[in-house]
Amino acid sequence: MSVFASPIALDRYLVAGSAGFPVQVLHGDDSWSELARIAAEPAPDAFVIVTERTLPRAHIARVLHHLGTAAPTCVRWLTGQDVPDGTALTPGSVIVALGGTRVIDAAGRLAARTGGRPRLVYLPTTLRAMSDSALSLVGPAGPRPAPVLVRVQLDFLTTLTPDAVRSGLSALVRNVLAVSPAFHDRVADRLRPDARYDLETLASFIALSLEVRATLMIYDPLERGPAMAFHYGRTVADALRGLGADAPRYGEATALGMLVAARVARLSGLLDEEGERAHRELVARWGVPMELPAMVTADDVLGVLRRTASPGRPALVLLDRLGEPHIESGHLATEIGEDLLRAGLDAIAGRGAGTSRTTGAAEATGTATEGSPARRDLATAAGPGRP
Repeated sequence: MSVFASPIALDRYLVAGSAGFPVQVLHGDDSWSELARIAAEPAPDAFVIVTERTLPRAHIARVLHHLGTAAPTCVRWLTGQDVPDGTALTPGSVIVALGGTRVIDAAGRLAARTGGRPRLVYLPTTLRAMSDSALSLVGPAGPRPAPVLVRVQLDFLTTLTPDAVRSGLSALVRNVLAVSPAFHDRVADRLRPDARYDLETLASFIALSLEVRATLMIYDPLERGPAMAFHYGRTVADALRGLGADAPRYGEATALGMLVAARVARLSGLLDEEGERAHRELVARWGVPMELPAMVTADDVLGVLRRTASPGRPALVLLDRLGEPHIESGHLATEIGEDLLRAGLDAIAGRGAGTSRTTGAAEATGTATEGSPARRDLATAAGPGRP
């Protein structure tokens, strides 16, 4: 079945190196009755639900009701980024991550620091978690245990705002640009700037992201080789997210990071004009902002990149062409000098924002002239085999 057949039910087994786990995408009241049975095999001592107080109480109550029929069930609330120390877990406990990416990361850390290797079940409640973080074996602090089940209940999406849905599509757009450009036109036709989608369309987006994950993770579960394509746009996105009160949503930050990477790749003689234009067209259909927030300048972003780049200079995943990440010295991350980064950031600077150091010709055409700082920086950093 095509991943664009928009199934409302999907049962897939994701292989990631020596690990593997089932991923189920379901919807409707009837689908809930199976949750306790599947999560309770083999029989657990208890379910420990990790979640946040901001999650709709109806979601928590529904999960408590169904899991509580199979084993004693309790809730542990996130405090900051983690579950407080002292959470009692027996070897037969099942940790259930009910929430978005932050909850999934915290549940993974809780499982990793607890003896006895308790089982992990992910019940993602955001579109980003459903199509990205719940399908990954790598968190912010490094590798995390594989879950025994990822259960995507599409019902959770009905309580999200359009802004939250729009932001959650970042993995879909990234996967199309960096891994599977054959889906570019079909995804572009389905994207809506107002972010109002029916559940079948969202299910098809999740299914596509799952298939892309399955393609790369089978040989690269820790995302250190070809699966580093999933880091496309992340370096600049993380810097933007580090701006505190001025930080955009994760999806918006990822979009800006991909636009910067596309401009840097073009200035470096890698991605052509058509490839950069495809980025801008897809992001425009997605409906996220294509410029830095009003109070943010290129200098602000560069300042964060300087502080967080260790060792060496900031490294970006770049594309030779759509779906083909650039390989530099055997890696998919290429160190980028400040002048070239600034030129890339100029591509997302609003009118009057930031300070461009490229030449007037480079600004007008979107390419680096022979004597421009971007081209000189590239010549210094490139080494053999680079333009």
